[in-house]
Amino acid sequence: MKKVQFLLILCFGLLSNASFAQTESTLYFMNSLPQVVDVNPAIMPRYKLSIGLPFISSIGASYSNNGFTYNDMISRTNGVVQADLSKFTKNLAEKNYITLSAQTDLFRVGIRVAPRFYVMASSSVKVYNRTMLERGLASLIVDGTAPIVGTYSNTAPQEEALSYIETALGMAFQVNDKLTIGGRLKYLNGINNVTTKSSSAIVQVSDTYQITATAAADVRTSGINNLNTSGYKVKDHIGDYFKNTGFGLDIGATYKFMDKLTLGISITDIGYINWKNNTYQYSLDPATAKYTFSGVDVNQLLNNNKTSFSAQLDSAKKKFEMKESASGSYSTMLPGKMYLSGNYQLINNLSVGALFFSENFAGRYSAGMTGSVNKNFGKAISTSLSYTVSNRSYNNIGMGVSFNLSPVQLYIVGDNLLRAPASLIVNQNINSYLNSSQVINVRMGLNLVFGWDKGLNKKVAVEDNTHNPVLKKNNAKVKTTFGRAPQKVKKKRTKNSKSRSKPPASKIGR
Repeated sequence: MKKVQFLLILCFGLLSNASFAQTESTLYFMNSLPQVVDVNPAIMPRYKLSIGLPFISSIGASYSNNGFTYNDMISRTNGVVQADLSKFTKNLAEKNYITLSAQTDLFRVGIRVAPRFYVMASSSVKVYNRTMLERGLASLIVDGTAPIVGTYSNTAPQEEALSYIETALGMAFQVNDKLTIGGRLKYLNGINNVTTKSSSAIVQVSDTYQITATAAADVRTSGINNLNTSGYKVKDHIGDYFKNTGFGLDIGATYKFMDKLTLGISITDIGYINWKNNTYQYSLDPATAKYTFSGVDVNQLLNNNKTSFSAQLDSAKKKFEMKESASGSYSTMLPGKMYLSGNYQLINNLSVGALFFSENFAGRYSAGMTGSVNKNFGKAISTSLSYTVSNRSYNNIGMGVSFNLSPVQLYIVGDNLLRAPASLIVNQNINSYLNSSQVINVRMGLNLVFGWDKGLNKKVAVEDNTHNPVLKKNNAKVKTTFGRAPQKVKKKRTKNSKSRSKPPASKIGR
């Protein structure tokens, strides 16, 4: 059990030391950024050439919690803050998921090689951690066994954690004036992993208050067990971590439904990693991991005789000690995501957008919605203001802004970001923001960008002689162009084009 606790602490430690981030919602409407292809590979960034430098082109952090906030665990009376565990358990969801994710770019490049064709390549380090806590576990700790007399409660937590390097190559292609498609193929190198194949911890209380606990578990790890070995150095075993390989895929499309309305769909992180390096299994067999606690002699406790109680604790501890063994390879899926979007252009450089997004990972489906207003101030500044509903959280006001000072582009974007400076201005601190947030994410960085693209604008065909009904059928039309002004037709000069024709001389009087 101590080793499992060590593994969980280690996973959280890896995440807390990582200074990179992954954001998904507000970013979708920031097509001035090369990173927009992370959420839909069919969206062509506005710059013809973009370069992301190692570590500084994408930095940040992401946190979400569908169960509780800090304010759900405390009560304030006359300015005094006190822990309120009863309030805490009442506000919990049945299953409480605490998710941390992280990402940084090692390199990124995107090139519009033709007006209709965009190619991209990137390499990123990604970390994802999700812990599930049952409400039954918190209730058992806070309220004791009284609420479950005559019944039972499942108290087993679950842990999912993975870190990996993703190398991707992709493209976006405009099929016609309405449809654009895109995709990215990814090669994955796993670094480490903790995955819960199954777990249960049933606590049952009989009518006579006899407590019976039964547990079962199957937890797999890769690249972690050796870290607890004396003298082990990761740098001496770098090659072992490249044994964990896998593949992933992002696909997407945008469709111009009307002149001002564009719809989009994308599915990202469809893929898996096969874990081979330093794989271990930690298991509990329900046939042996079972213990009945019938109580203790109160008189012995009053006489400070804790021998019987300590003996029962030692016996229970042995029953629930996890069996550790080396195991073979196993595979885990990536946290897959889906996006459905609509963007309506109100006027030039001003649009409104709506986005539905979802994630499916390790048996859990979660979803959310975002609305946004997006404004470009020429090509110098791009902005987005958003509102997101996600994880039972309804106070998420996000924003994104990029300063396009070619060849340098500075940006910051997040889904629950705007309340932080508002709290700082009103309260002179950000405590109220942190205490009431279930979703916090931010991505920021610096890109090198060249050649602002004005977009693929179709010019309407114009008839040259609409005033002449006779010649109307033979009118010439201006050709459709994409991103370029139509060429001017050069007039042919005649020999006498510079002088006016003179009337013939009169012969009268000769």
